[in-house]
Amino acid sequence: MIASRARRVVIVIALVSALAIPVRATRCEEAVYQHGAVAADHALASEVGVEILKQDGNVVDAAAAVGFALSVLRPASSGIGGGGFMLIWDAKEQRCIVLDYRERAPLRATAEMFVEDAQNSENGEQALPKQSVRGPLAAAVPGHVAGLCHAVEKYGRLPIAKVVAPAIRLARDGVPADAHFVKTRKSAMTTWSKWPKDFRDRFRAFHNSYLLTGKSIKEGDMVTSPQLPALEQIAAHGAAGFYAGPVAESLLKLSQKNGGLFTAEDFRDVQPVRREPLKLSYQGFDILTMPPPSSGGIAMLTTLQILEELDAKSPSSSEAESAHRLTEAFKHAFADRAEFLGDADFADVPVARLISREHARELASRIDHKHTQPTKNYGRFAPVNDAGTTHFSVIDAEGNAVACTETVNTEYGSWIVEPKFGILLNNEMDDFAAIPGQPNAFGLIQSSANAIAPRKKPLSSMTPTIIVKDGKAVFALGAAGGPRIITATTQVLLNLIDRKQSPAAAVQAPRLHHQWLPDVLDLEPRLHRDLRDPLMAFGHKAQERNSNAVTQAVSRSTDGLRAASDVRKGGRPAGW
Repeated sequence: MIASRARRVVIVIALVSALAIPVRATRCEEAVYQHGAVAADHALASEVGVEILKQDGNVVDAAAAVGFALSVLRPASSGIGGGGFMLIWDAKEQRCIVLDYRERAPLRATAEMFVEDAQNSENGEQALPKQSVRGPLAAAVPGHVAGLCHAVEKYGRLPIAKVVAPAIRLARDGVPADAHFVKTRKSAMTTWSKWPKDFRDRFRAFHNSYLLTGKSIKEGDMVTSPQLPALEQIAAHGAAGFYAGPVAESLLKLSQKNGGLFTAEDFRDVQPVRREPLKLSYQGFDILTMPPPSSGGIAMLTTLQILEELDAKSPSSSEAESAHRLTEAFKHAFADRAEFLGDADFADVPVARLISREHARELASRIDHKHTQPTKNYGRFAPVNDAGTTHFSVIDAEGNAVACTETVNTEYGSWIVEPKFGILLNNEMDDFAAIPGQPNAFGLIQSSANAIAPRKKPLSSMTPTIIVKDGKAVFALGAAGGPRIITATTQVLLNLIDRKQSPAAAVQAPRLHHQWLPDVLDLEPRLHRDLRDPLMAFGHKAQERNSNAVTQAVSRSTDGLRAASDVRKGGRPAGW
């Protein structure tokens, strides 16, 4: 089983590989730990992970404790009303465990349930948010609690009550509001204020709890969590404390009262799915990443192999050409993502072919080294977007690691809150394709592989990744930020392996993003300043964007463990 001691984590994100752009990273001071390290997007969550490691918990116990803590600390991003993916590397057993606890469509869901919504949007008639975005129909059956409880029971060492205890403490005692909390709450209040009163009334429980009835909040003000009663049920009864008993009864009553689709059967035997990781041997490392219903793993491995093919034939001659090649590789990977990917339990997803060297070689042959190409040359299906997400990584001195990405989909999910237990439900139904086979407003046809079906899981961009060498984890990384998860995680990996950057430098380095559609190349400020004009000469529609995803990474090397949390969201790592 997995050992308990962990070393310091290094979270790394960066722009490019040896093929890509050399970045002028500033020198980042990094602590080096000897036992364990955790990188999360909130300092208190990282500290919770270390607290559990010091109590003789292993990396799985620590990761689960971080997941529950982030439900309290980052409710706009993830939580017990959502779901996620977890990769575990067990150095002793030499195995990678992949847990898929993404939300499922309710049994009463149908492929046509949002057709009218989508048609109204295409006709310009959608003044209020779509039913797939806000409201009870937007919620898929949560998997978060089932996934974390299963991970602790099967692969951890501590009782679930001890793992949930830090989250209970944070929910009860309160935490100081940080800049991210203030920003997301202010954004939600601005949206809320624009709606008519009768529509706002549907989300009164959300306004009263997570928006604190609209009262002014500034950084440093203490904030408690309405999730305390639910967390106490989970601590006492494990997953049954959420999917049975008073919590489940309240969730079902709420759904039925407000026109949702949940039934008692949806909550019976909710379990994560054990999957096989995607694998790639790259520069002497073994890359382990998430398979479908994640699209991120396939897109990342496709991109890496395209870059290898291009470099083998003709090394890049300039920074701009390197950025151009990376962008073109991303565009082909995202076109594949949109056309072929969905829940492999329901759709025929050609995983082996998509991550094959032959496929990468064929895509690389289509790339013009001097100019980008028309959108139609890459694909014909519309991508989906998942934005409200969090990622955290844990590593220990023995080479065990966890990479975990969790979400409620867009910020604050569906805005539907069960008032008695404070559970904020996801809006994961919006990640499905609304009208498969019919053109959308852009004239693009969405793939039926991602059509709604009962118990099906929507396509995701989440890309938790562990990198192994000589049988031990050396990096664990991932990102939050919708489709930018894929490009950010890939660029961090490239900086860690190809450019051998320090974790902190790699995480903070500037990034680019292109997801094929819309046909726009996003450049963070430093890249926009240095590369905008030459990239536009390649034909790219380059624009400045302040942040292309948020990453967290950890590393293990001969001198210890390092961890880096992305300043883009105000996170801070911890270790000992």
